[in-house]
Amino acid sequence: MIKISNHGSITRRAGMATLTSLHSVPSPSSTSPRKPPSTSLSSSRFTRRTSSIALLASPLLFISDNNAKAEEKKDEFQPDEEERVVFIFEETSPSVVFIKDLELPARNREADGEDEFRDAKVEGTGSGFVWDKMGHIVTNYHVVEKLANDRSGLQRCQVFFEDMNGNTFSREGKLVGYDPAYDLAVLKVDVEGDKLRPASIGSSHDLLVGQSCFAIGNPYGYDHTLTTGVVSGLGREIPSPNGRAIRGAIQTDAAINAGNSGGPLIDSYGHVIGVNTATFTRKGSGISSGVNFAIPIDIVRQTVPYLIVYGTPFNNRF
Repeated sequence: MIKISNHGSITRRAGMATLTSLHSVPSPSSTSPRKPPSTSLSSSRFTRRTSSIALLASPLLFISDNNAKAEEKKDEFQPDEEERVVFIFEETSPSVVFIKDLELPARNREADGEDEFRDAKVEGTGSGFVWDKMGHIVTNYHVVEKLANDRSGLQRCQVFFEDMNGNTFSREGKLVGYDPAYDLAVLKVDVEGDKLRPASIGSSHDLLVGQSCFAIGNPYGYDHTLTTGVVSGLGREIPSPNGRAIRGAIQTDAAINAGNSGGPLIDSYGHVIGVNTATFTRKGSGISSGVNFAIPIDIVRQTVPYLIVYGTPFNNRF
């Protein structure tokens, strides 16, 4: 379920001012000629009227000038801000993958390639991102948990990519290693390096509350969805799949829903600063409450290379 919040808009009305030109109109019934007013009096009245008009007009000119400057600033700011967000999405989106957790029918056990996934049951979906050109994919452990604990040989992960031209293709993801203590896992796919765009990895130790951040993932199966927000808090503690605490988590109000797990949390420079992993939901609704969490990228940078080289730590193997 997706809740759409309608925000009330504020309409401002500019006050209207009318300037009326006052001038003397001779009475039609008057026949006797009148002496023309003296030059000095006429000049005095003209000066006073001109001053009055100028005094009335000057605030309007001032307000008009301010409004013009405000509109100019708005026009200058909005395109820059929008272009920045669009640029970040276009640069980082090809690094984000869509992961399907599949269970094969028993008759497909010996099938190969795409035929292997025919009639497979989708048991879950998630997100991930390309770590390097060797085909390593980072995601959450809970996204691939069934594959990690598979004893039947029927569990698979299908990883979907989008190339530079917007074309989608998929490969099977082989599990390299996982660490439930940090809710992290690494898959490997067999894809040519020139078809992969590794994500730009940032740092999380110097983050500040209030920084803009962006989440890209596949909520409810809608691939490459962008949500925006800010870093709402730092140093949070969240539970891991094995029951231990993950310390130092990043809190954000960027929407994270089912299917976002394993996707990147990105800063304003397009660098990955965290792995989206959890959200508080309103009881019984499944809707995000706006309190969402990501594993800080500094933990990921320490854990992923170890998993790539050594695989799953012995104490985490089933």
